[in-house]
Amino acid sequence: MRPVAAAKLFFIIVLCTIYFISISQIGPTVYESVVANDTDFAAGTIIGSVSVASFSKEEAVQKLQAKVNEWKTSAQLTLTYQEKTVAIPTRLFTFRVEQSVQQAVNGRPSQLVVQLDKEAVSALAEQLVAPALASSLQLDKLVNDITASAALLQRNREPFDLARYIGEQATEKTAVSVGSITNLGEQKAEVIAWVENHPSIEIKGKTVFSLASHVKGMSSLAMSTIASMVYQAVLPTNFIVVERHTSRSLPDGIPLGYEAKVDGKTSDLRVYNPNTTAYTLQFQTVGNGVRVALYGLPFAYQYVIKTGEIEYFPPKTVVQYTPTLKPGERYVKESGRQGMLVKVKKETYGANKQFMDAQIVSEDFYPPVHATEVRGLELGTTPTNDTETPSSSETQNNEQTKTPTQEEQPNESDQYEK
Repeated sequence: MRPVAAAKLFFIIVLCTIYFISISQIGPTVYESVVANDTDFAAGTIIGSVSVASFSKEEAVQKLQAKVNEWKTSAQLTLTYQEKTVAIPTRLFTFRVEQSVQQAVNGRPSQLVVQLDKEAVSALAEQLVAPALASSLQLDKLVNDITASAALLQRNREPFDLARYIGEQATEKTAVSVGSITNLGEQKAEVIAWVENHPSIEIKGKTVFSLASHVKGMSSLAMSTIASMVYQAVLPTNFIVVERHTSRSLPDGIPLGYEAKVDGKTSDLRVYNPNTTAYTLQFQTVGNGVRVALYGLPFAYQYVIKTGEIEYFPPKTVVQYTPTLKPGERYVKESGRQGMLVKVKKETYGANKQFMDAQIVSEDFYPPVHATEVRGLELGTTPTNDTETPSSSETQNNEQTKTPTQEEQPNESDQYEK
């Protein structure tokens, strides 16, 4: 019987120990919730961001409700996506003030209980992002972050950027714009070799991208070919062209209005990515040319690039006389080339293809190259090395045509500097 008695005694001791430990731990809590229900909160008691130390529960409810009412009339919470912004009405928030006070832990920080209309937040987000992104939006995380901000009664905080709540898979799969050169000409081998070594380039958010730093060691024509493709790709976006140059004559293979000259010394193509997320340029060879696609989140607006009618400037003919030719003999020493002027316009469209804005982004001018014709001396004409312009009707018409001088050309760097 002794082993049985010893076991009973041990069991009784264990029960007594558990009892006294439980009383010591639970006692203060029971006292605070029952006996001290009407006493003041101790120092360090905070609900949300509001201190209720030395307040009774009734006083704490009144103070907390006043802070909530003040927040509702002055808080400015917004959702944003690139250039679009929408306000989050404070009426979408429901504050459980009495519940928050009842659940407050004496002497410690506690949570202010807030509820937010999830469906209303989803509807607001759909006003900003493209429909294709709606399924990729992490709505629960967005609602939790907004609710946490409201629980601290933050009035003026930075907007909630929806780009941060869109899954990476949406960014990786979407080509938002493309550019291409279909005929590379003499620089084909050089450009293709560069593409094979540089299949992609990242343009980080809120940064200025310089193409010259990526095409070092190449010929100027090859650099300009790659730059012109990149310029085509970024032009129908919200990117800002900071620096861009053109040549005196349009290189072969580059469409009029889309040239971007880079020489690695004084000329560069620089663009600014105003978005918070990065975009990636991906290059690939296509037939005898190269294609570049810009990958990233779809833009809030649609951008359409249009080139206006080309204005042509016929070249003049400069005549040189020489005694080595017989009277009436002539030949063309240098062929002329007509000048061109084209305006490039960017149109912005919102939801449902609603027209928003239009602006001229460039005026590309290529001056005419005058032809040179060598003629034999007429009888009685003194030989001369001076050049002159013949007074033919064609030349007179040419002289009446106003041709912009080089000083009248728009300065691309100044035009796009922001």
